[in-house]
Amino acid sequence: TQEPIDEVRYLGNRSSGQLGNVIALTGATHGYKVTLLHGLHAVTPTSHPRMNSIPYSSSRDLAAKLEEHWPSHTILIMAAAVADFTQKGGRRSGKMKRDQSATINLTPTEDLVAKIAADSRSDQRIIAFALEESEELQDAARAKLARKKVDAIVANPLETMDSTKISATIFCKDGRTMTPPKNMPKADFGVWLIQSLDEITQPSS
Repeated sequence: TQEPIDEVRYLGNRSSGQLGNVIALTGATHGYKVTLLHGLHAVTPTSHPRMNSIPYSSSRDLAAKLEEHWPSHTILIMAAAVADFTQKGGRRSGKMKRDQSATINLTPTEDLVAKIAADSRSDQRIIAFALEESEELQDAARAKLARKKVDAIVANPLETMDSTKISATIFCKDGRTMTPPKNMPKADFGVWLIQSLDEITQPSS
């Protein structure tokens, strides 16, 4: 997301949107009807007749689009890199001047996945993502899984952000752990994830 500071600047992060793009495209090529919500500065989405691409800007904008489109879908794969903070009071008017001293006050953004999960139907499934330092990854992912009340968390280390590959671990709400091959090209991981959706989202008996 892009969290506006003034009419020129924004708070952002280094996420490229590459992983979300390949997951969405893989879903479309495997027969799913896909809605891809993507950041304005993310990689250009690959077009596909079964995929509808819709851009968003801020976390508030993404929240509105999730609220609009989620009711007509059954699976949400939330790979978006949503900012944890936004400027308190919203965007300032005009442009901040170089020679002016400025302080930016930040406030936490809304937990979009937790909100969506709380309002979901029994037939809907949510897979969220956790990007953390390697030594904290497992504990952080399990904590987010419980707190957000989603069906699964894809946990991946910070190094994923600057890489064309991913080493992920999937934690499911029924306690199962799934581990795809390490250092997978993101395109291959997209295929693995889509092909594993039923296994990931259906609790073991």
